[in-house]
Amino acid sequence: MRLLIDTQVMLWWLLDDPRLSAETRDLMAASPCVVSVASIWEVAIKHRLGKLPVAPAAFRDQSLAAVALLLPVLDGHAIQTAQLPLVHHDPFDRLLIAQAQVEGLMALSLDAHWPAYDVSLHRV
Repeated sequence: MRLLIDTQVMLWWLLDDPRLSAETRDLMAASPCVVSVASIWEVAIKHRLGKLPVAPAAFRDQSLAAVALLLPVLDGHAIQTAQLPLVHHDPFDRLLIAQAQVEGLMALSLDAHWPAYDVSLHRV
């Protein structure tokens, strides 16, 4: 199963953050991982606002070096967001959920809202 990695989870992976469980680390190491271009955009915005020290190019480069594939944002992903219930209002999370649905990916996230959606999910 290919894994779509939520932005926060990928940051924890790249920074070797101890909040990422051994079970999740093992799952990520054993599975093909995908990082959305939307996550790079989210990192870019938060970096520019001073909320995140990781620059978007470094996030992208380190994700690729960790053997993650980049998933572009396609029109079908954007259209799928309109089908999602309004449980979560974060546009980045909504787009990632839509991408996981459209592409048949298992999502890895710690976000408490994600279980409310019809998406294959591993809670971190």
